[in-house]
Amino acid sequence: MIKKLVYISFLLCIAITTAQDQTKTEVTTKVDRDLIKIGEEVKLGISVEADLGDLIIFPEQQTMGAMEVLQSYPVDSLRIADKIRLFKQYGITQFDSGDYWVPRLQILKNNRSIQSDSVLISVREVVVDTTKQGMFPIKDSVDIADRSTLSYSWMWWLLLLIPVVIVVVLLSRKREQKTYEETLQPYEWTKYRLKLLDDSGRLENREWKEYYTELTYIIRRYIDSKVYGHSLESTTGQLIKELKIAMSEKGMHITDKTQFRLEEILQKADLVKFATAGGDAISAKEDRQRTMEIINNIHQVLPPPTEEELMQDASYRRKQEIKKRTRHISIGIAAGLVALGIAAGIWGYISGFDNVTDKVFGNSQRALTEQTWLTSEYGMPPVQLNSPDILVRQDSTNLGEVFKQFASSIDEFASGDIADDFYIGVITFTMGSADGDAEIELDPKVVRDNMTIILDKMGATDILMLEDEVEIDGVKGVSLEGTYQLGNDDYEYDILMMSNRVGIDQIIITNKKDNEEDADRKFGRILRERVRSSIVFPSFDDGKKKKEE
Repeated sequence: MIKKLVYISFLLCIAITTAQDQTKTEVTTKVDRDLIKIGEEVKLGISVEADLGDLIIFPEQQTMGAMEVLQSYPVDSLRIADKIRLFKQYGITQFDSGDYWVPRLQILKNNRSIQSDSVLISVREVVVDTTKQGMFPIKDSVDIADRSTLSYSWMWWLLLLIPVVIVVVLLSRKREQKTYEETLQPYEWTKYRLKLLDDSGRLENREWKEYYTELTYIIRRYIDSKVYGHSLESTTGQLIKELKIAMSEKGMHITDKTQFRLEEILQKADLVKFATAGGDAISAKEDRQRTMEIINNIHQVLPPPTEEELMQDASYRRKQEIKKRTRHISIGIAAGLVALGIAAGIWGYISGFDNVTDKVFGNSQRALTEQTWLTSEYGMPPVQLNSPDILVRQDSTNLGEVFKQFASSIDEFASGDIADDFYIGVITFTMGSADGDAEIELDPKVVRDNMTIILDKMGATDILMLEDEVEIDGVKGVSLEGTYQLGNDDYEYDILMMSNRVGIDQIIITNKKDNEEDADRKFGRILRERVRSSIVFPSFDDGKKKKEE
């Protein structure tokens, strides 16, 4: 329905009348020469006559049609009575031979736009006499530095990795690797080693020396850790003597029976190990049982464990390690966040906090201004313009059937949607013959009124629209500029409705309104101006001249 309204508006906007006299131009355009060699600079000069209080803004762009801008010179001025004339020069060139038109450029004068004249520049190849040209070996390729704008986006991702790396390092730090035995407290360790001794098969294999060596090691190790610290290297007699003294000092008292059995097992083990005495399975099992009873008796009379002893307990130690690790991780994360904040502040100070925000959270309009743009032609006769992406042809079959009595062809192209951050739409509406014998003039008031109706039907509110008559590349039409609200978003727009002697060309450029106060950051306006300054409409001057002849 909206598309139908758009095309209906074309018919409402058309008024076929005789062409009016061209208004006197306020802009003078000239070049220092119109024939150059490839790569030579042409100085394009634009002068604008204005009142003393007028605001004049000259365009700043990298290309002018097919010509590349080498340098933009400062604006100069000359006062004449109560008038002032402003001069602006551009250094332009082309690196391919051929004839190139410098398109009309838009100059802002207060609240309206005025345009310069188009200029034809001929670029010729440099003639080289190959018979006199010396021959040299082909040189190696040379790396050329990247000319793109310096970006600090990589810094953001690097800074994000800092706290992550800190946490990973803390978690992956090599801790002392301990076996299961080393994590057990002495009492648990003795039971564990006695169980291993039972499962070793040494009794079944009659390995008496190895059996008693392990059994006495278990006893000595326990006593060494809980009572007397030199039990492992002491003889049996020394151990029994020093054990009594140490237990007395610690207030520990075991029965005489326990002391006797301990001494008996140790002496028997000495005989087996050093005197090659024999043994039997029954006695060995009894000695193993008595060893456990001795350890239990000593364990029962031990004083409550100290903090140091508790640290030897596996579960307690694990809890402490978890607390310590958690504390380290928290400190690491806090340090990383502080470092990230400092780095982000430095980055923001260097490149501007607005730029940092754009890089981190994204700015679709800014991204479009920084990417490589493409030049293409749309419709028939073709309308040429630059855009971030190639416009996609829209299905206008049904609409063409509706208007076939008025139009020979309807072509529609668009990039994005009217509700996107940025939108470009091109519609060519052919009414006349290919010879350009139709004189079509657009009434600005009719165009404005009908485009207002269309925007209202689309759901737009708070519509503000200013119209102006324009002429671009010899093509006359109406320029509409303003704002509207769609949903909760504010939009800005430029609409060109141009008569091309064959029909009507309509270009719609919209963007979500910027909230930035900085003029350099009004990326939506920058996008619209870039597209509009690149538009080249079809010309029928040659055909008109031939017809007149």
